[in-house]
Amino acid sequence: MRTTLLLILFAGLVGCAGTSTRSPGEDPETVEVRARLSLSGCEPQLAEQILRLDDPGLEQEAAFQCLRQGQLATVGRLLSGYQERHDAAPNTDYSVYLLALTDFARFELAEGDAAEQLRAGRRAHDGLVVFVRSYPESVYRAEVAPRLKTLHEGMARAEYRLALGDIEKGRRETGASRLRYVAREYPRSAAATDARRWLEQRLMP
Repeated sequence: MRTTLLLILFAGLVGCAGTSTRSPGEDPETVEVRARLSLSGCEPQLAEQILRLDDPGLEQEAAFQCLRQGQLATVGRLLSGYQERHDAAPNTDYSVYLLALTDFARFELAEGDAAEQLRAGRRAHDGLVVFVRSYPESVYRAEVAPRLKTLHEGMARAEYRLALGDIEKGRRETGASRLRYVAREYPRSAAATDARRWLEQRLMP
């Protein structure tokens, strides 16, 4: 279920154009790793072997596979420190973008747990904003706006669910305060409309 959700979530995500380039003189270990990636997809135990090969394109290729298959920790292992390891490598923006998407995936996977979804949503928002500011000319920048919109709507709904939870547990003023927060901080979201309606119907200023 988790893998299926992520495959749907990232159905439109394509690998970096530079990550699949294979040179005729590749060493046997690199050829073997590429074959395992192609046949078996992301295997967490492959990460250390890939990092030893010191091939930036291969690291990105593997990270892309891992992201789509839900191996989010392995994506982080492959790409954390990428810029320090490969100072002059091309397509650094792609690595930063993939890392930002791991928190976006965690946000989507946390649906049903409002508190965890909020935490993941804040991390994802910060990561995507840093990416846009760091790489304003990146070809992946166009993909950020719809993801930020999804975060905005999802975080507003999570706040709304937490507010109703407070009210149901007898913490009426705490819940009402959170509903006002939703209406104020997420004014264009569907959750803000619901929050305003709840407050108006119960005559809460």
